[in-house]
Amino acid sequence: MSDSQAATLSGSVECKTLDNFWSLKRPKVLAVLGFTVVLVGLAFARSFIDIFNYWNMPESLYSHALLIPPISLFFVWRLRAPLLAEPIAPSYLGYPVLFSGCLMLLLGDFLGFMTFVHLALLPVLAGLCLILLGSQQLRILWFPVLFLFFMIPMPYSIISPISFQSKMLATESSVALGQLLTLHMVQDGSYVYLGADDRLLVGDVCGGMRSLIALLAFGALMAYMSKAKWWAKLLILLLSPAIAILANVSRIFFLCIVGYVWGSETATGLVHDVSGIGIFAVAFAMLFSLEALLRRVAPERSKEALES
Repeated sequence: MSDSQAATLSGSVECKTLDNFWSLKRPKVLAVLGFTVVLVGLAFARSFIDIFNYWNMPESLYSHALLIPPISLFFVWRLRAPLLAEPIAPSYLGYPVLFSGCLMLLLGDFLGFMTFVHLALLPVLAGLCLILLGSQQLRILWFPVLFLFFMIPMPYSIISPISFQSKMLATESSVALGQLLTLHMVQDGSYVYLGADDRLLVGDVCGGMRSLIALLAFGALMAYMSKAKWWAKLLILLLSPAIAILANVSRIFFLCIVGYVWGSETATGLVHDVSGIGIFAVAFAMLFSLEALLRRVAPERSKEALES
């Protein structure tokens, strides 16, 4: 074998991993990456603007979603070592995945269903990863890609009935707790009558949807990072909505107690705003406690234990 053939063979072997490919063909990698980012940016420009405007609405349920893209990028950076070490093996499976994302984008834009347009970003990113890098890289990056789902606003037709049912459940539970403590509380729709001549209105913003959506995202993040077994991680994710609802019940019950003792005007003032912040502290504390308990009960086996 000649020296030139050996060098060619050596170069092809060295380029098999993303790390070596980056070292040997950096301009080409940057060009492909830049072109891909520009192409995706142009295709989803309207979607990104729509999502950003929704995040910044005064009563937005997705104000926390501003943190989702940076968190996803952080995990991509955190996973850079195994990502760079994996061989580059572009997969043809990426083409149908990419095609499905493009179809969702076109249909959503044609029908005016923007949620479909927003969701199309996920299969587009997954398809591009399969085409440019391979299935092993997508296996590593599955969480940063799927985590972007939590930044996409769900349509009002889905959120509204869930919010109403959540509000009524929290109101009924709070009144039941008050009656259990022999307090004279009576529910009439969204109103809670406190004593003889006072009442408290449980508004739509008290339905707990903001905390429910945020806790779902945080629960997914905690489940992914937890050092517990897979079923314990799944349990953390599934119990996140229940924790959000329970925290909201405790908030409304607290406001009912404040209104019962000091009047509804006090309960709907500064106390109402402060309790809105407190609900997240309570929910996060409950979620952290659950994760710590499951990590102790069902710890994840170390790599050394799995190899032995």
